[in-house]
Amino acid sequence: MMNLKEVCRLLLTTDFSNREVARAADIAPNTAGRYRNRLAEEELDWSSVAAMTDRVLEERLNNGRQLARKAFVEPDFAYVHAELSRVGVTVTLMHEEYAAAAGENAMSDREFRRRLDQYQHSLGIVMRQPHAPGYRLFLDYSGKRPSILDPKTGERRPVELFVSVMGASRKTFAYASATQRLPDWCEANVRALDFYRGVPRLLVPDNLKSAVDRVTVAEGHVINYTYARLAQHYDCIVMPTRARKPKDKAAVEVGVRFAQRWILARLRNRVFTSIDELNAAIAELLERMNDKPMRGHGGKSRNQLFEELDRPALKALPELPFEYADWKLNVTVAQDYHVIWDDHHYSVPYTYIGAKVRVRATARQIEVYANDDHFPIATHLRSFKRGGCTTVAEHQPAAHRAYAQDQGAELIAWAERSGPWISAFVKRHIDTHRRPALSIQAMRGLRGMAKAYGAERLDAACHRALRIHTTSVSSVRSMLQRRIESTPLRGTNDETPMSGHDNVRGANSFES
Repeated sequence: MMNLKEVCRLLLTTDFSNREVARAADIAPNTAGRYRNRLAEEELDWSSVAAMTDRVLEERLNNGRQLARKAFVEPDFAYVHAELSRVGVTVTLMHEEYAAAAGENAMSDREFRRRLDQYQHSLGIVMRQPHAPGYRLFLDYSGKRPSILDPKTGERRPVELFVSVMGASRKTFAYASATQRLPDWCEANVRALDFYRGVPRLLVPDNLKSAVDRVTVAEGHVINYTYARLAQHYDCIVMPTRARKPKDKAAVEVGVRFAQRWILARLRNRVFTSIDELNAAIAELLERMNDKPMRGHGGKSRNQLFEELDRPALKALPELPFEYADWKLNVTVAQDYHVIWDDHHYSVPYTYIGAKVRVRATARQIEVYANDDHFPIATHLRSFKRGGCTTVAEHQPAAHRAYAQDQGAELIAWAERSGPWISAFVKRHIDTHRRPALSIQAMRGLRGMAKAYGAERLDAACHRALRIHTTSVSSVRSMLQRRIESTPLRGTNDETPMSGHDNVRGANSFES
């Protein structure tokens, strides 16, 4: 396409039609006609056009948009930017005040924001984000880690440095923990809230796995269930920072760097043999750090600002601190109305068979919750015996309780009559599994085998099973089917029947 001055030359010095000018200049005929009309309106001849620069000619002939554009009253963006640094002042408020003063010539909120953004970018700075008192507590781990010396091996083991910063006062807390795993993360949070002697509205962690299970477009941040329960206990909200948005956590980043320089740098030449010893040293330096005057805040320290700003706005701590617990979610209650934790079976009311429940485990007890209930449907003292069973009689149907007692007594009496090794096998099964229903099922299987193969062969098979340390009924059945119940075991000697069968459990073994 030819330039605008050449188009004007063709229009002013030739008798070409608009179509012929368009063909020669490679433009549309309507465009040629528009330029012919604009030249006539401006009363321009070729000598005048030839003396103009291309830019001046462009502005003279193509000024329609500028003529139609509304003349806005330009805001004082330097004043607007300064006001935004004050607590509670927003862009919306500043536009409302500007629009009220400018009247009909005020620009829209969208245009106001666009030009303000251009102004701030021209300064090369970022808008200050004020923090309301007692509103946010920022939480993070330091990238630089202290270490503990093992006095036995002489090995240095790095540990984690947890740092929290209160939004308004910048009061800082630091604590060393063994790992960043969920138990240590929750403990550090509890200690931080105790340190501030109050609870903020928001806990603002980074996106570490102990705090955030996942981040999706549809769901956003999915908070770890245990950490969410911690926030629920303290009546606050977890609001993680956005991924790859470091300015969202600028306060804690500054706090982390300050803690590294004020604490880690001062401890770099000291040797610690335990985390407790390290935390005692950190606590001493923290007090000095938070008492240090800050030039940018009128010489006030973090402790002074905390007492003036954050402390009055914090909510009170609950009477009891949060107790850490592990959770299993969406656990299906089995047909025997038990759930499993660490290979130990715990009963729940039989009416929940097939239902989805949540299981909570502390160091002391196991609690089972229905998915739609806040109160446990079953509570047990925690047992660390793998393969064991804890059953509450009230959780069983009435028929099962009666069956466990009556059938158990009858089957134990049958085992004692049928043979010493059968009786010993039953005793071992009860002691090993401690699940009455399972032992009753096993004894019924043994009684069926006694009818099919004879009590004498069954007694021999039970003897062999005990010698190879198994209480599996299927193993006994396999021996009988293969006719190996009397085959000697390699490297062993025959044993005499076990003594003490008077101690075989009776019917009371099948109660709770």
